[in-house]
Amino acid sequence: AALLVNAAWSLTAATLRPRRIGGSLSSRARRGMSSLSSTSSPSPPPGGSLRLIDIGANLLDSKFSGEYNGSSRHPPDLETVLRRSLTQYEGHAAEVGGCERVIITAGTLSEARETLAMCEKINAKCASKGVATTAGFHPTRATEYEEGLYEHVKENAWPQGDVVALGELGLDYDRLQFSDKESQMTSLLAQLAVSERLQSSGVSLPLFIHSRNCGDDLYEVLKDNRSKFPGGVVHSFDGPLALAEKYMSLGLYIGLNGCSFRTPENMSVVSQLPLDRLMLETDAPWCDIRPTHPGHAHVSTFFEPVKKEKKWEEGCFVKNRTEPCMVVQVLEVVAGCQGVKVEDVAEDVLKIL
Repeated sequence: AALLVNAAWSLTAATLRPRRIGGSLSSRARRGMSSLSSTSSPSPPPGGSLRLIDIGANLLDSKFSGEYNGSSRHPPDLETVLRRSLTQYEGHAAEVGGCERVIITAGTLSEARETLAMCEKINAKCASKGVATTAGFHPTRATEYEEGLYEHVKENAWPQGDVVALGELGLDYDRLQFSDKESQMTSLLAQLAVSERLQSSGVSLPLFIHSRNCGDDLYEVLKDNRSKFPGGVVHSFDGPLALAEKYMSLGLYIGLNGCSFRTPENMSVVSQLPLDRLMLETDAPWCDIRPTHPGHAHVSTFFEPVKKEKKWEEGCFVKNRTEPCMVVQVLEVVAGCQGVKVEDVAEDVLKIL
């Protein structure tokens, strides 16, 4: 079975203080320090104290090639993103922290082939496998479904290959302009059939699940087809607690990122989720934790310097563009929301999917 480990432990400071990564301390962070004890020692750089895996990053996204909404804004900087996101990557920027591994998400079979090639290239620069990938059809790409997924996954499944999960699959009723409900359901059922076939051939991979404004429809499909997959994670969860509980009743995990902390209702849900059923992700380059989000109050690690894409400079972070190294902020929000120390979350958030 694929191992999607998401762990953080050995944090030496009990009280997190705002810390800067890369540049001068932001004014927001300086203001926040006034509410903390002046006798507390600063938290160590995340690179030396946290062990994390980002279970969902869209590294194929054009933003990492410098393109935003069809316009070129800066040179490709994925190499820089990798150096500060992967702790075992050649030339890693240790002061930034980062992740031991990153799982790259794919939305079509052609993308899955691209992410597989990307994994091979990146892993050649890592001490051990630093990245892995999913393979499947995103619900908004359902009309692009094609045969060949079974063969691709079987040939490249973990641990011999780099495919660790089937997906991103599911239902998305917010964006029916891309794929209607019927097409989404057809694609979903076809991929569940692929999962069943893979299990019969001895390949048991979890599902990487997309659930967006689809009520109980996706839950009902997964419940009716529970024997066809070994487990999985509902990523980027932002739904009600009752729905999270239904998914967890199927043995699924709940994936959280910045989109999970946008409203007071979101925060209430997160505060009630069991820590040992959670996984952390960035969904990079999306789902940043913005100052207007209630979850932002719990963020204590800030990445600088930050510039808008039009004013990009080598080595800077891009405003509102997340990177895998920022998964530490998700960890901080979960800890703050549940009123526990980061160490307590770190002890529980170690998963076998």
